[in-house]
Amino acid sequence: MRNSLVVLGIAGLSLGLGPTAAQAKSTAAPLRLIATIPLPHVRGRIDHFSVDVPGRRLFISALGNHTVEVVDIRANKWLRAVSGVKQPQGEYYVARLHKLFTADGLGGAVRVYRVYRGGALRLLSAVKLALGPDAEAYDPVTHLLYVGYGGGAAGKDYGEVGIINAVTDRHIGDIRTRAHPGTILVARPGRTLFITVPKTHQIAQIDARTGRIAAVWLAKTGIPVSLALDRRHHRLFVGMRGPAGIEVFDSRTHQFIASLPSVGLMDGLFYDSVHHRIYASGGAGYVAVYRQLRPDHYVEIARIPTGPIARTSLWVRRLDRYYVAVPASGGRGARILVFQPAP
Repeated sequence: MRNSLVVLGIAGLSLGLGPTAAQAKSTAAPLRLIATIPLPHVRGRIDHFSVDVPGRRLFISALGNHTVEVVDIRANKWLRAVSGVKQPQGEYYVARLHKLFTADGLGGAVRVYRVYRGGALRLLSAVKLALGPDAEAYDPVTHLLYVGYGGGAAGKDYGEVGIINAVTDRHIGDIRTRAHPGTILVARPGRTLFITVPKTHQIAQIDARTGRIAAVWLAKTGIPVSLALDRRHHRLFVGMRGPAGIEVFDSRTHQFIASLPSVGLMDGLFYDSVHHRIYASGGAGYVAVYRQLRPDHYVEIARIPTGPIARTSLWVRRLDRYYVAVPASGGRGARILVFQPAP
């Protein structure tokens, strides 16, 4: 067992309140704020979001607002809101199909929209599941969408990963889990998925070819809620709550590698393979940034200020941009922060 973490004293690494304004503007900061996109009339919690890279748009689950917000990230402006969703909790846009899949927790369904050039959305269907649809992932090889649902939200003592044919919008099967699934990550398209099961402190590997759970192991400490992957070095990063941290595992053997302290109430975790960094967002008002020196050796290099309860985020490698959602608070409206990684 190895626990290899070094904390560098740059870009505001105080273990108390986070970085000062001067530190945030430091040239050493690994993320540079380049734009702020207001989300007008959005109130309450903001959940997960997805990107349309060819069309340069974000689709955002404004959970507390009961809307899906559409943002133009070429012009950095809000486009429109789509109503009719009871509790939007996850979005996944499939560019090849021009479809957006919205997980509606209280609606007990995945709403499927046709997305048009100007960002207009037309509802095609609602794939019925049960209460609790939340996190989603898409396999580009099999064209299957995976969505977590069930558990306590649906009055069940087990959870399910629903399997939806993204071409036909049909619910074709389920993978039963011990409790409501958390994050779903497609590790090897057509072959391997990973999920978290927060209530039972489990991480599970799913064989996509059989639709069955191939392996299950426990987090070392805390509740696993988020996942990210370094495919080249076979490192699986697991974001934790209670206590806040990141646990690193070998994605092939599930061997524990390292444990890193991190941001509280984590809800976003991403590995940047271009800059060899990890980005973690949560409810503490900052993004924690780590540098990967070697596959088993990580250093925390910055805490970048965001805003109160700015839990969800999205790293888009093809655009070299990192987006953070900040809910309305303290008289200031909801917004999307756009960061560009520094070399």
